[in-house]
Amino acid sequence: MSGLFVNKVLGALLASGLGFIMINKFSNVVMKPDVPKPEKFAYSLAVEAPTQKAELVPVAFPSPTWLGARDAEKGAKVFKKCKSCHTIDAGGKDGTGPHLWNILGRPIGGVAGFSYSDGMTTKGGVWGYEEMDEFLKKPKTYIPKTKMSFNGLKKETDRAALIEFLRLAADAPMAQLVAMAEKPATNQDASLGAENDEVEKMAGDVVEEIAEDIVEKAPTKSGH
Repeated sequence: MSGLFVNKVLGALLASGLGFIMINKFSNVVMKPDVPKPEKFAYSLAVEAPTQKAELVPVAFPSPTWLGARDAEKGAKVFKKCKSCHTIDAGGKDGTGPHLWNILGRPIGGVAGFSYSDGMTTKGGVWGYEEMDEFLKKPKTYIPKTKMSFNGLKKETDRAALIEFLRLAADAPMAQLVAMAEKPATNQDASLGAENDEVEKMAGDVVEEIAEDIVEKAPTKSGH
């Protein structure tokens, strides 16, 4: 057996071995992809933060919306929901509900001879703007066990319009509400303002003194 034949056999075996190794490596790459460990991921799952319910802060009466919605003409249309139980004319008679002429400024449960519920007669107070608005929003909440079956007006604009209509239905209409006046300055605010003025005056005096000192020390040019 010649040396050339032996070399061919060894070369063939070496080539076969290298081919087997390459096929094995390739199969490992295909079947077992190189996936990084979880801690080495370039991303992470978002954790949903717990949500908190927004706190609803009630707007003080009268709100700008309420003030801007006072419309007697619209209020007359809203009053159609009340006509089956109430009259609105001067000298009007009581119906299922008491007459509403001069209602604003009248004592709550104050129509003589009308059969009110106990809740209405014991409520006390007078029908002012805020009282009327609260009652119209939810009658049974404002006066529990009232005989009035009306469910109320949910829209603030409807209540404002109706109340303006009721305001004018009077011998001497009550004065309209105006926007809340700005809070007057307190003594503390006034003193702070005076202190600020004094500080500004002192700062101005210092600046003026420095300017005068610079002018005095500056070299002057003599004339010829």
